[in-house]
Amino acid sequence: MATSQAQNQGFPWLSLGLFCLTYGVFGWLVGEMIPTWQGWVLEHQGWFFWSINEAIAWRMAWGLGGSLFLLLMIILMAPLLVMELLFGTWLKSDGKAFASVLIWAMAAVLVVCWLEQFVRLLVAISAGMLFSLDLRFKGLTRGQVFLLLMLLGGGSFVVGGYLFSRFQVEIAQLWPIFQAA
Repeated sequence: MATSQAQNQGFPWLSLGLFCLTYGVFGWLVGEMIPTWQGWVLEHQGWFFWSINEAIAWRMAWGLGGSLFLLLMIILMAPLLVMELLFGTWLKSDGKAFASVLIWAMAAVLVVCWLEQFVRLLVAISAGMLFSLDLRFKGLTRGQVFLLLMLLGGGSFVVGGYLFSRFQVEIAQLWPIFQAA
């Protein structure tokens, strides 16, 4: 009964707006980090088996940003059964349980040390999950949801990255504009 009522309502515009805005900001933030990543690639070009100039380093940095986007999409579409399989089998022996406690402790330390990046990641995943759940309640299949997430999220990510490269303004510099309004 609740599913049929949800299907009768209109398209989830609010969750779509939040999703596109979140991934647009994510693209903008990746655009801010591109010069840092590009510098890192140029500093460590001895690790690679070919010569790297600034254009190649720039493409590699954007490739890393795109890989982060794809990783977020995979996280959003990972079935709960696979996650249970990955995490549930670890606790069947004492050695594996001890290893998992160490890994989770290290993950907790990384979360505390990089709290700002973790919060950004959590917001992106939450917006994607909200939009994904709204689409699933509308009766779309898992494949259709993944396609919509990839197209709309990827488009928003690219637009955010383009806007940063066009205006070269950091998000932190835009905040006083919103506070004055």
